[in-house]
Amino acid sequence: MKLVHILGIVFIGIALAFVVSLYGNPTKYVSFPEAANYAAEHPDKEYHVVAKLDKQKELVYNPRQNPNYCSFYAIDSLNNPAKVVYHNAKPQDIERTEKVVLIGKWSGDHFEASSILSKCPSKYNEELSKEQLSR
Repeated sequence: MKLVHILGIVFIGIALAFVVSLYGNPTKYVSFPEAANYAAEHPDKEYHVVAKLDKQKELVYNPRQNPNYCSFYAIDSLNNPAKVVYHNAKPQDIERTEKVVLIGKWSGDHFEASSILSKCPSKYNEELSKEQLSR
């Protein structure tokens, strides 16, 4: 075999391995009811839920009692409310965020978040306006 043929076979093998690795763990954005339905079929699979904090309900975090427990209620992008439990310290400024991405799975009667990604657009808008004023 020529070197070109060997390199072609190696390239095809690497490309195939890359495609298979992407297929094994696709990120799926779902609503709370969909996460609950999928939990029966795939109990260990995690999903992403885009939601906002329900500020009408209580956020529970008592670092003296348990620093690795935070619970709150959130409303997903389709207006479905659910209780969220996060076994870690409360994310900083979560009360001021407009939207969060909850990564986790449904567990019993609540969504168990393993990670919370938050963004506060007003923070970035303030920084942008300060930058524009300094010009």
